[in-house]
Amino acid sequence: MSTTETTAADVPKIDYTRLLTCVMYQGGAEAIMEELYRRGINEAYFYSVRGKPIGRASEAGNLPEIPRTEVLHAVVSADQADYIYSMIYHDFKLNEPGVGMINVNRLTRSSRLMLPVIHE
Repeated sequence: MSTTETTAADVPKIDYTRLLTCVMYQGGAEAIMEELYRRGINEAYFYSVRGKPIGRASEAGNLPEIPRTEVLHAVVSADQADYIYSMIYHDFKLNEPGVGMINVNRLTRSSRLMLPVIHE
């Protein structure tokens, strides 16, 4: 077999995907996930984080403030990235101070998940 031939075991490299990352300082990642799912985007997840955002004082003496901060990641195709970014930014009020932020990164080594065929 020559080096230019491909086999079923080869993993195709996909370089047209983007990673959208949202940091929601007041929660709300679950609502974004639901909207993404409604629009057919299933490659997303979020998690809660702890910490004290810059500029916020603790409410109870020396106890640290624990805001409801969530980080959401979604993988979308490059042609969807601008549309999804705009939808999240405007519909979930990221244009207002203290709500959150969104970032887009190009994924240079993403690949399609292909499960092997099991022959019985």
